[in-house]
Amino acid sequence: MGWGELGILERMKIDGGRALALASVTTLLKLMCMGLVVSPMHIAFANTASSYTSTSETVSGNSFQANLKSEKPDSRGVFSDEIAPSEKLTEARTFADTGLSFSHMYPGFADLCDIDSPLRNMSIKREPRSNKSSRNSKRQVNQDTAKHKRSARQPIAPQRVFDNLYYVGAGNVASWAIDTGDSIVLIDALNNAAQASKYIVDGLATLGLADKPISHLIITHGHGDHYGGQKWLSTRYNVEVIMSDREWKWLQDGGDGFSSPSWGAAPEEGTAVSNGKILEVGHMRFQFFDTPGHTPGTLSVVFSVVDNGAAHKAVLWGGTGLNYGPDANRIKAYTQSAIKMQQVVKDQQIDVFLSNHPKRDGTLGKMKALHHREPNQTHPFVVGSDITAAGFEMLENCTKAQWMKIEALAEETK
Repeated sequence: MGWGELGILERMKIDGGRALALASVTTLLKLMCMGLVVSPMHIAFANTASSYTSTSETVSGNSFQANLKSEKPDSRGVFSDEIAPSEKLTEARTFADTGLSFSHMYPGFADLCDIDSPLRNMSIKREPRSNKSSRNSKRQVNQDTAKHKRSARQPIAPQRVFDNLYYVGAGNVASWAIDTGDSIVLIDALNNAAQASKYIVDGLATLGLADKPISHLIITHGHGDHYGGQKWLSTRYNVEVIMSDREWKWLQDGGDGFSSPSWGAAPEEGTAVSNGKILEVGHMRFQFFDTPGHTPGTLSVVFSVVDNGAAHKAVLWGGTGLNYGPDANRIKAYTQSAIKMQQVVKDQQIDVFLSNHPKRDGTLGKMKALHHREPNQTHPFVVGSDITAAGFEMLENCTKAQWMKIEALAEETK
């Protein structure tokens, strides 16, 4: 039995978050006949959903609409300023619901569809509150801190995911190592030197790769949980540090304006790459794509992975969260990036979706499935180009809902 045959559809968001357990294909077909928008593509990946740590469980549901509006390809992301604010909010909710229809495949993206909660701006410090609310706030902060520490204390063991791809990250942030034959190309460097040493260097040694130097470090974007270990790694291995040209400039200008005491120093010099640029190292080729949105210069990477001699193509999405407040233009750039990557996936038949945060793409659940994989089963990370494109379609719809809501609220206050 193959990976896609193990389960049908364990969970699905209906009527604003009410989950139904669908026990069989017959039940699914009944739902389709009732008018619920579920495509066959949506069931292929559902068997891993229950093993993921999903943010979708806490998202306040948007009203599920049975007959979602279809869009013409040439009008995606383009809306008339003549639309009334109330109509725009309705349109935004429809896009959010469309995005949530993919949440059983990508539960880690579901929070992006929550248009009922304000977008947090990490660069703005929270204002002091009254004594009572302050106590509640401190209690919440303590709970959040404890949750973060628990996540960090639950590391993911270093392991080989494909013949040439290894996970050497922490429990809450990823670092991916690609064996090029001659050296290791690393994608992201974790928070600081201590993590780079513990998870990356010691992890590579555990995996039998201690004799291969790290020649290149690709930093997906300029937040410290992805670049923090770069200085230590550069000193130890003489690593070539790579970021997008836009991200280098953005970091020099101060970036998003927030930081953490646990982050190592930001990179100051290295190689700048532009959209479509190809890096060749050993027998590997890495293609870079500018995907602004999470940050202005977020970099996504496409490269080949091998499973028992069979080649597949992977895309690593460079940044996911919306943590800079209601910036409609920046979120519009995110939408366009998601649309662009859908086309890249289709053109190149990319069938593996990777993230730099393991809870976003369900890395841990897939790794558990990989550990129990039978010889005749499909690799859990190989989901097909349709499912891979669906991840970007979800990101497109969720972010489109966010900026439409922002514009509608702004118009209401005029």
